[in-house]
Formats: sequence, C-alpha cells, structure tokens
Amino acid sequence: MKKFRFSAVNLGCNKNMVDLEFVIWEILKLSNTYKIEYYEEPEDSSVEYVIINTCGFLSTSRKEAEQTIKYYDGLGKKLIIIWCYLEVKDDDFLSKIKEYQTINFKDFPEISSIIFNKEKKDLKDKIQKSKKAFIWKWDETRAYFNAPFGYEYLKIAEWCDNKCTFCIIPQIRWSQTSRQMEDILNEVKLMIENGISEIIIIAQDTTRYGTDLYKEPKLMELLEKIENLKWDFKFRLLYMYPDNLTLSNIEKLKKFKKFIPYFDIPFQHISENILKKMARFYDKQHIFNMLDSIKTTFPESHIRTSFIVWFPGETEADFVELKDFITKYEFDSVALFEYHDEPLATSSKLEDKISHEVAISRIQELDKIINAIYAKKAKQDKWKTFTGYVTWAESKKILVRRELRAPEIDEMDKVKPENIKTKKKELEIGDKVEYAVV
Repeated sequence: MKKFRFSAVNLGCNKNMVDLEFVIWEILKLSNTYKIEYYEEPEDSSVEYVIINTCGFLSTSRKEAEQTIKYYDGLGKKLIIIWCYLEVKDDDFLSKIKEYQTINFKDFPEISSIIFNKEKKDLKDKIQKSKKAFIWKWDETRAYFNAPFGYEYLKIAEWCDNKCTFCIIPQIRWSQTSRQMEDILNEVKLMIENGISEIIIIAQDTTRYGTDLYKEPKLMELLEKIENLKWDFKFRLLYMYPDNLTLSNIEKLKKFKKFIPYFDIPFQHISENILKKMARFYDKQHIFNMLDSIKTTFPESHIRTSFIVWFPGETEADFVELKDFITKYEFDSVALFEYHDEPLATSSKLEDKISHEVAISRIQELDKIINAIYAKKAKQDKWKTFTGYVTWAESKKILVRRELRAPEIDEMDKVKPENIKTKKKELEIGDKVEYAVV
C-alpha cells in the first residue's frame, strides 16, 4: 500500500483555513486505498509532503508565501502549493524550487486525483466557464481542527462583489458565490454532532450573503433558520460590510438568543473624502447611526473594526477626523493597516501619496489613542465576573477567552486558578467556566 505522509501550513485568513480543512479531509478519506499519515508538525522528519495553503491578497502575503515555500523546500519536503498565491505567482521564483506541484482554484474539485495521479473527472472546464467560485459540498465532516476548543468556522459564501480600490480580490478571483441555505444548515448540524458549540460565520462579505442566489441579501433569513435549530450552541458573525448592516438588521439580531453580540465591521476610515477614494459607498452619518444603535440595542457587545492609515490623499483634517472617531466610540478591538501600493490595485494609481515620515507619525498617534482606550476598558473590567473558555491550563496560570471575544483575534484573560468557579479538579482546554478578573 502506497504511503502518503503529509502535513500542512495555512497562510492568511480563517477563510483559507476552512478550505485547507476540506483538502485535508479529502486526503484522509483515501485511507482505505493509501496508507495516509497526517502530522501536526510539518518540520517532522517523517513528513514527506507539505501542503502550503497560500494567500496572495497583499505583496506582503505573497512574500510570506515565497518565504514559506523556500523554507520547506530547503528541508527537502515535496511541496503541494495551493490557493491564492498561484493567481499572482512568480514563475521565476518557483523555477528554483526542487519538487512541487500546484493546485489552483479551478483544480480544487480534483484535489485527490491530482495528488495521487488518479483519473480526473471533467470538472475543471465547467468551473472555468461558469465564472463562479467553486463551493465545496460539505456532505460529510471536514477536518475540524478547532473542535477541541469548542468552535469552528462556517463559510457561507465565497469571494466578493465589492470593488474597493485597495483590494485585488475581485481581480484575481470571481464574483460572490453563496452556498445554498440547506447546504449551510446541514453543515451546522454536522458541526454540532462533532461537539462544536460556537459557530463563527464567515465570508468575504457576510452581509451580502444570498444576493447572487436570491437577488437580495438573505443573511437575516439564514440566521433565523440557524437560530431555530433545536440544539444548544451559539453563533457569531465576522466580516460585516457597513453599508448592508442596516438598523432593522440590528433589531433582528436582538431577537436571536443564540447570537453572540460581536460586531466585526471593517470601516477602513471615517472621512468621506477617503471613503470615496476607497470606493466604499456609505457616509459617516450611516456609521454613526449604526454604532449608536448597536450600543443601545446591545449594552453588552464587542465591536471590532479596522482602519487603513495614510491612504493616498489623506489630509491632516481627514486624519483628525479619524482620531476623533476612534476616541468617541472607544472600539473594543482595532486593527490598523499601513497603506502601501499594490501594483494590481486601483489605489496604486492615485495621486497625493503620503510620505513615510508622516505615515509613521500617524500610526504612532493612533496607537497611543487605542492603547489608552484598552487600558481604560481593562480598568473597568476589574473585579467583574465573565464566562469564557479555557485555552491553556497550568497549575498557576489559566488562559481564558471570554465568550464575547472571538478566538484567534482578541486578547485572552490570564486568570489565577483560585479566581475560576469550577467543580473540576483539573481544567481542560475547551472547558466553559466563570471567572473573575482581578
């Protein structure tokens, strides 16, 4: 029986991770035909093949992909390179890699056929002609890597219809393709059967779910169907585009008892001057109304956002407006991205680029404001009791993720064992506990 000893490396976002989990499961399903051995550590000397799931969204991510490929090539591994980097790959760089094969997006339905040189089905041309994103059919469990921690990601759609000037995804991929509701609900049931109690709903733009299938957004209808499933679980939403998150949507979310009030909304800026240059089609009053509604409707919530700093044409007045916005709303989590030109992005052709010195100064100013907000919130949390999940347990230190906070994104609490309410003698990863922050 042919041996296939492999491991995998995921680069990029959790949307990529979902695809990698599916690929790994496709390979593991062939255990009756091949002697399949999966290793968690790709550097293990027993590993012959390393699957590298790449990202190509930014030049920095493409550089990371190449560094990772070169590293494992140097270890003598046979490489299987998949996903986004291949759309903008450097052929000269790859020509120097000793042994590798590539599996592009249109090849994904034939993963196992390509890897094991089996007879291929005639799927590639059909997918290429359709100009639609390929969506996995989850008719059985994928490799749920996060199940031991009690959570997993649920991808409801692929790719994007937005045309943000700083983003190249619509250029290297296809238009948004939503999964059928029935397919999604079937996977939710599979997740629950596999012990997953927190489902994290993702897409490039979750708020536009269903626009391709049903000619209008159907996210709220999907969430209502998920809410009505009888089992005991919770769900949260990531990647909510601001223009489609309406005040009526926020009111509907309030009715869902399984919904975790976590609002991941990448505003990118608040100045209408910059938003226009970014091709983000919403105004600041809409943002103010939305945030005020969230804070009123959900007194206990977590609002995460991201901003691109020193976008071309960002004046001092635009920057002051951004500082005031962050100060006023005191976001629970903020990601700052330094703008840099992507050759394939429309924004690279914009004039009035910001000098590096000014850019660094603005980043430092924002860091001070954001850190002061975090410190203020941490002080307010002192002596409060929270519910969360154990992510690391030692005799003198326990790391706990608050239920309101998202895994792999937000900060965890360091808790002493005596401050945790539990009847268990030894805590395990994934245990749900009540604890005090002191």
